[in-house]
Amino acid sequence: MIKKCFFTLIVLCFSFNSFSQERGIKKLLDRIRYSDYNYRGDKPMFRQNADLNDFNFGYYFGAYQMNYKLNYNQLLGKSSPGTIPAYDVKEVLFEPQTGFGVGFITELRLANFIDLRFEPGYLYGRTNIDFNSIQVNSALEDKEVILQLKQSMLYLPLLVKLSSTRFDNFRPFVVAGISKSVRLGAKNDEARRNVIDLKSNINQFEVGLGIDLYLPYFKFTPAIRAIYGRENELLIDNDPNHWSQTVVDINSKRGLKNRGVFFVLTFE
Repeated sequence: MIKKCFFTLIVLCFSFNSFSQERGIKKLLDRIRYSDYNYRGDKPMFRQNADLNDFNFGYYFGAYQMNYKLNYNQLLGKSSPGTIPAYDVKEVLFEPQTGFGVGFITELRLANFIDLRFEPGYLYGRTNIDFNSIQVNSALEDKEVILQLKQSMLYLPLLVKLSSTRFDNFRPFVVAGISKSVRLGAKNDEARRNVIDLKSNINQFEVGLGIDLYLPYFKFTPAIRAIYGRENELLIDNDPNHWSQTVVDINSKRGLKNRGVFFVLTFE
């Protein structure tokens, strides 16, 4: 009886050992199969080598809003003695409308946490301009004037991306840099009507933040960026009675500067 119990115990030990070895071998094969992943326990880290490439490429699209900041002169639209202004404006109101942007991404890895990004694209935006309390001594006299300024632009940003340490499958970052926007197409109706005319080329600063999300087949990145115009983009009319002469601060060269917000979704 004792011999039978001893024999049974030995058989059970060998069976348990074989089962444990089989599980260990299976887990090892799984690790070899998913060698692209870095396991923390049983949780995989997707695309862990994606940020080690010298070059990365992708595309983006998003929602875009363009606003403006107008610097007024001390006269605030009041005419000089002995002159009749074409426009008598107390305040100009800018109401941005949501547009869109699309483009491509080329990224150069400079260091472990630093990348240089060039993101050429296309932006389309609309801005309602309300000449509040306007008094016009012309065909627009005693009329409420609200213009919708539509703009199509070639967008050329050059940005530096500073990333943090990666946490599992996400990695926060900040970006900063410069950009140029080139207006496309002919002059708009507002320019032809001699109401408002803007420069074709705009130089800007940009700053933003976002988070890289590492998925099994690609990297998905939501981000938001603020865009600040560096210079006056309003063309001052030669007519001394034009509102751009009587309202805008032209002596300090501040004038009209754009302020944009760009919410971007990136796929790499």
